[in-house]
Formats: sequence, C-alpha cells, structure tokens
Amino acid sequence: MKKRLQKIIAEAGICSRRKAEELIKKGEVTINGKVAKLGDKADPDKDEIRVKGKLIKFPEKVYIMLNKPSGYVSTTKGQFGQKTVMELLKGLKIRVFPVGRLDVDTEGLLLLTNDGDFANRVMHPRYGIKKTYFVVLNGELSEKDVKKLKSGIIIDGKRVQIDSIEKKGKHKYRLVIHEGMKRIVKRLFEAIEFRVRYLYRDKIGNLSVGRLPKGKWRKLTERELMLIFSEDFSNSSKKS
Repeated sequence: MKKRLQKIIAEAGICSRRKAEELIKKGEVTINGKVAKLGDKADPDKDEIRVKGKLIKFPEKVYIMLNKPSGYVSTTKGQFGQKTVMELLKGLKIRVFPVGRLDVDTEGLLLLTNDGDFANRVMHPRYGIKKTYFVVLNGELSEKDVKKLKSGIIIDGKRVQIDSIEKKGKHKYRLVIHEGMKRIVKRLFEAIEFRVRYLYRDKIGNLSVGRLPKGKWRKLTERELMLIFSEDFSNSSKKS
C-alpha cells in the first residue's frame, strides 16, 4: 500500500516526519533510483527507498501491552522531569510509541507499537473500538445520573454517550465507552458534578490486561491482536 514518503521514513525509525520532509526537499531521498519530491508516495513493500544513499530497512512490527502505573505520562518524551512510559520498556530495542494516551494518574492497559496503521485503527473514532474502565467516584450515581450518561452529554460540541455502566461496589463502577476524546471519562463525570478518584483501563476491545503486573509489559500474540477488533464484545465481557 502506498503511503506518503515522510511517513514511511518516520515509521522506519530514521527520523521524525518533519525532518524527513527536510531531507526530501534537499534531494537526499530516492525512490527506485529517482530523486523524490515532497508529496511523493511509495509502497514500502515494493519500492526501493534510500535516504542519503542508504536503503531503508523496516524493523519487525511490534505490538506491546503495558499495565501502566500512576505517575507516568503516555508520551515518548517527558517535560519538566516527568517520567514516561518508555522508561518501563526495559529490554526492548525496537523504537515504539504509545497508541493514544492515559492521564498521568490513570492506570491500566496501554498499547505501544511501531505500526502506524494499527495505531490509527485503534484510535480513530470511525472504528468504534470500545474501552472498559474501572472507576471510583466521590459519591454514588443516581438513576438520573446514569440516564444522562447513557443518553449523552455534550462535550466540545459533540454528544458523547457511554455504552454501558455497572455498579461494582460503593462508589465503584465498570464503564464501557467507545469515544476516544482526551480525558473523556473524567470529563463526563465532571459534567454531572462528580470527581473521579481512581481510574483504571482494563480492556481495549476484547483485549484485557489480565494478570500482567503493574509496570510490566509483554508482546501481544496474533490472537490477542484479533481480540482488539472483535465485534463480539458483549459476550466476551460477560465471560471476563
């Protein structure tokens, strides 16, 4: 499949897209022996792409599950001395990036990869990948509150609805939602005047973090990758 050249170069781990654009403008990138122009596309599986004369070699596609602890930001680089989730990937030699984000104080399942197409499919709203959260609030939800969450609340001009909510204990709830807006779970509860005291993401699609210890990571199997995009969500959720 053809992609923009700067995206291919970035996915190969050579440099950022912005730097790749600079290299293309300088005439330092070729496609099948011809000097590339900004805006050109190529197929990384068929075309010979060289940067400064060196043939691009693509690393193995890697898909990682991390049980993120509190105190780490979900970015490749931290600011003001913040710890990033990349510091937890000890022993991994392939460059990856987080698929979406969890707030610094939110814990649970975070995916990381070097596959941009996979990341886009997980994050893009049109695919409707559901996420399951365990949330502790500062009070009890009434039936009216639950109805509001299910019928939808306007966030940034968009009506956002939860898929389901189940009471799991005092102030504790299990929430399923497919919307991926930034801080969406906390913002929904703030809209009905509740504060989230603790938030943990347990599932993405039908993939669960399971018994993976907090702060640890491992590679996903092919079967687990399929679980992310499985549509039989309700049946799988009842079994978990």
